[in-house]
Amino acid sequence: MKISVVVPFYNEEGNIDFVLDEIAQVLQGTGYPFEIIAVDDASRDQTPLRLQAASVRIAELRVVTHARNAGQSAALWSGFEAVTGDVVVTTDGDRQNDFHDVPRMLTLLGDHGAVFGQRARRHDPVSKLVATRLAYHVRHFFLRDGVRDTACALKVLRKDALKYLIPVDGFLRFIPFLLKEAGVSFATVDVNHRSRSAGGSKYSLLKLYFIPVIADLLFMIWYRQRNVFCRRKKLLSRG
Repeated sequence: MKISVVVPFYNEEGNIDFVLDEIAQVLQGTGYPFEIIAVDDASRDQTPLRLQAASVRIAELRVVTHARNAGQSAALWSGFEAVTGDVVVTTDGDRQNDFHDVPRMLTLLGDHGAVFGQRARRHDPVSKLVATRLAYHVRHFFLRDGVRDTACALKVLRKDALKYLIPVDGFLRFIPFLLKEAGVSFATVDVNHRSRSAGGSKYSLLKLYFIPVIADLLFMIWYRQRNVFCRRKKLLSRG
């Protein structure tokens, strides 16, 4: 089994070495072959130079570069298109995710198509915690995907599961829903979450939690209704 790690970076010069070294150290301990795909989302600081230096130090590292800033979802999708492994792991470039949780998630993968991390104790501003909690209740009311913390970037997926994802902005939050709609089983596990020690958040509440989430949610509701229609039509044609 080969593991592909996709990690997006945008102006994270102070976190790159820590994040990439931690990933490499943890995966070397598992004994599995692996690759790390770092996606530079058109950073304007020293991120490109830090990634270039890291690629010399870490043989398993490949760097994908965006010509213009496109956001986290686009960066993850670019990484997905570059993976060659059997299992795909996603994590953030801000070092708040603890990659030491990944071996346990790999063990839980078993017969599932994916394992999703859920931050047990988040170290984020109160405003962000309140907003994400509200977003959870709204999403759960409409979609009922069964996952408490879909915004947690620490996810483990079999590569075959990627074909059920849709490249819309913010798709990270809807991966459990999309897999559930496709009939792919998944498990959840509580993971560690750390305070940000370098750099700053790239999101505003209005940009991250309201306008895009509402648009994406409406699309997902339409997508589910379309799936229901197609399944009924298929059953009727069989009958």
